[in-house]
Amino acid sequence: MMLRNKGSIHFLKVFKSSGFGRVTSHFSRRSLSTEKPKIASHGKSGGVGLYFGGGLLFGLGLALGAYSKSSENDKTTALSESGSLKESLDDSVTSLESVAPPTYAGPEEFNEALEQIRKVLGPDSVSTDKDNIKSVSDSFFSTHHPPEPETQHPSVVVSPSSTEEVSQIMKIAHKYRVPVIASSGLTSLEGHTMHTRGPYSISLSFADMDNIIAVHPEDLDAVVQPGVDWQGLDGELLSNDATKHLMFGPDPGIGARIGGMIGTSCSGTNAYRYGTMKENIVNVTVVLADGTIVKTRQRPRKSSAGYDLTRLFVGAEGTLGIVTEATIKLHVRPKYESVCIASFPTIADATSTASHIIKDGLQLNAMELLNATTVSFVNRFGGVTDKDGNHKQFDERPTLLFKAGGTSKEGIQEQLDLIRKISAEHGNLSIEQSNNEEENGILWSARRNGLWSTYDYGSEILDDPNDVQIWTTDIAVPISHLTDVIAETDKDMSSSGFLNRYALMGHIGDGNCHFLIVYNSKDYAKVQNAVDRMVYRALKFEGTCTGEHGVGVGKRRYLDTEIGPNAVALMRKIKLSLDPRRILNPDKVFRIDLTDDLDQKLSHSLIKETGKHCC
Repeated sequence: MMLRNKGSIHFLKVFKSSGFGRVTSHFSRRSLSTEKPKIASHGKSGGVGLYFGGGLLFGLGLALGAYSKSSENDKTTALSESGSLKESLDDSVTSLESVAPPTYAGPEEFNEALEQIRKVLGPDSVSTDKDNIKSVSDSFFSTHHPPEPETQHPSVVVSPSSTEEVSQIMKIAHKYRVPVIASSGLTSLEGHTMHTRGPYSISLSFADMDNIIAVHPEDLDAVVQPGVDWQGLDGELLSNDATKHLMFGPDPGIGARIGGMIGTSCSGTNAYRYGTMKENIVNVTVVLADGTIVKTRQRPRKSSAGYDLTRLFVGAEGTLGIVTEATIKLHVRPKYESVCIASFPTIADATSTASHIIKDGLQLNAMELLNATTVSFVNRFGGVTDKDGNHKQFDERPTLLFKAGGTSKEGIQEQLDLIRKISAEHGNLSIEQSNNEEENGILWSARRNGLWSTYDYGSEILDDPNDVQIWTTDIAVPISHLTDVIAETDKDMSSSGFLNRYALMGHIGDGNCHFLIVYNSKDYAKVQNAVDRMVYRALKFEGTCTGEHGVGVGKRRYLDTEIGPNAVALMRKIKLSLDPRRILNPDKVFRIDLTDDLDQKLSHSLIKETGKHCC
């Protein structure tokens, strides 16, 4: 729907990205609209501005909590409930042992809260429909599913349309101690939106907060809400003459929305050139746990005015505040771009090539790594065709893919020539480059089709083809250690029974790699053990348990080892300071309750599978 206002076009819904059709059936009737938004130029003060939609503020999708700012009385009460009042007030960090288990609403309090929320939103924005609740209780994409699905689900889905409504919801939730988990695209991978404190909890949907509020071409930024699909945003920038030269840098998986992208500080294949979400956020507006509204800063590209509150919420996974609006950076789109794909005898040859390219300072738009198994999956199931319609076969060897961009074709060719030269020095076996946009898509499909090809492969080779599970995980290490980590992991996976049953896709330019393991549910614990070893291997090489997927519930257990118990205790101190009642996406990132045994339930495969997840 479009609304004209003072010469500008306001629009409310976000476009349905190509390829997302496979997942839309997973969501309920209240899921995010896939209607395509429009863009219109609007002159203001001599400049060109683009205004989208009427919503004011953007909600952090995926799973956002609210940053809490209590009164002194509330703070004293909450801290007393959390454990030792003296320790909570005087100590710089908060240990898990020092806090008492949280207290949440029972059925009576929950129903009272729900009635008040209905008065705020109206009945049409408050759903207790079973199918709707089911759609937000789990995600096809997530590796981890609720161990106790009978209770670990919300009892209501609320759909606010403005920051003010989110604020009113949080005031009520705070009063009655009702857990709130916000979501947008539901494509997270580590159980970020699991309702661990259900069933008397709220799923806050951003179905009605999917506006592109404004685009400022001269400032290279846009103001958006959480339900905006990043591909829809990029498509709309392309379709408008005033903005077709601009692009949004991060490019995670299909279906991801801006809110969840902020929640996990994700990135994608373009991170090598454009950075992660942390580097692409100018400011956020957040609703705190008690309903207070805070904007973290103004709109300049840089500011040293006070604490960097923006970064406090980016990557917080909804545990600190509900982001209801964000100003995001835009980048100048490359005038020309070309893709190059090269195969090598070994992974070590490919990674040494990448290191050589990085050391030489070649500024590529993207550089990706595939193992031979991934390429074979794509050849068999990717459905890639060449420009003549023939089945495209890629060399089934360790492979590097490159994107080179620039203002001239000659400049791009210089980059490609250097890639060829360096690749040859490291023994590459084959190399191919694109000559036009169509060929760009064909070659890049070797990377783009990896996930679904792996899933299809699993349905062919697993014992139970109707129970295909994919454990998608990521780690990151300093680039100099990437070869060793991959080699050791490959050896471990093969000896653990997963030979040719996992795909490797890596953002090799920043040392981040993804492992996709296909398995049947009965082998959950076996896969968990392999992933444990993989993560601790990365930590041994000064790496991280997650480069861009986030922690959720799936990787909480690794934080003490990665950053140390004092750092985790500091995070807990921040959490309890901002959200003393622990209602915002509880139990994510780190433990907030000594009696929480979720890690053990996940580790010992006490997952109660409800059948194959469809998308």
